[in-house]
Amino acid sequence: MSTPSSELQHHSRRGTLWMVISLVCFTGNALLLKVLASVRHVDPWMSLTFRAGLGLLVTVVLFAPAGSLKMRRAFQSWMLASRGIIGAFATAAYYTTVGPLGAGKATLIGNTWTAFSAIMAAFVLHERLGLVKIGGIVLALVGLGFLTGIAPGTITQFGVHEMTALAGAVMAAAVVVVIRQLTRTETSATIFASQCVYGLLLGAPIALWNFTSLNGMDVAVLCGAALCATFGQLAMTEGFRFLSVGAGGAFQVLVPVFITLSSISLFAEPFTAPQVLGSALVLWGGFQTMVGGRRKQIASTSR
Repeated sequence: MSTPSSELQHHSRRGTLWMVISLVCFTGNALLLKVLASVRHVDPWMSLTFRAGLGLLVTVVLFAPAGSLKMRRAFQSWMLASRGIIGAFATAAYYTTVGPLGAGKATLIGNTWTAFSAIMAAFVLHERLGLVKIGGIVLALVGLGFLTGIAPGTITQFGVHEMTALAGAVMAAAVVVVIRQLTRTETSATIFASQCVYGLLLGAPIALWNFTSLNGMDVAVLCGAALCATFGQLAMTEGFRFLSVGAGGAFQVLVPVFITLSSISLFAEPFTAPQVLGSALVLWGGFQTMVGGRRKQIASTSR
């Protein structure tokens, strides 16, 4: 007979395993996106289309037989439609900036969704902003200034790609706020499928308009990136079932760390001293914002 202590350890091990899988998958997705944009010269809208299409296929295969996937809801519920549309644009912002900014910077800027979601939740959901959360928001936003060149005296220039990545972070924050309300009435499979549906509707026409050619290796890397994104999302969601928001949040903070270090080592992505400082502030501020509240929050964003 299992004791509460042994059952807790079992859940902790399962949650840790799922979070490690999500960490590896999200890192793999970002690096493959960089390869597609900078090495293979594949249109990022094609990458978005593959992610949405394969993500939808995997979701249908895994969840439709069990009856937990309600595809029609993506068009019948305005909340699901909002999640899908905003999520599609947020993902597009990330995919189109990984190439020019680098996987590390694009991911770090995107990670500021934690600060923006806390601010939005305070106004929309009337969630309390404690001192820890407020401190985390301030740190993340100051770090964002150093990372993007908004802060005075930084060498980095704030340009169109930084603006796009920042807009994506704000949209990702809005998605999280919507998801917190959707989880009361919709299944995780239906919520995720709505992003895939609208991502496909957004990305496919642009990808076809810009289409030139794809060889076998391009398709293989596109599929690899799409599957990494899909299974990373599913693994993260499963991990949060067994871990506290603090423990799970610690793993998710490691995602931009791994992506940044890998991007620096594999693609020689440059970072100035102010950007290194900004990156550290964004990560620490994001973690404090994520774990500062008592309510459990599942970070379901469109990387």
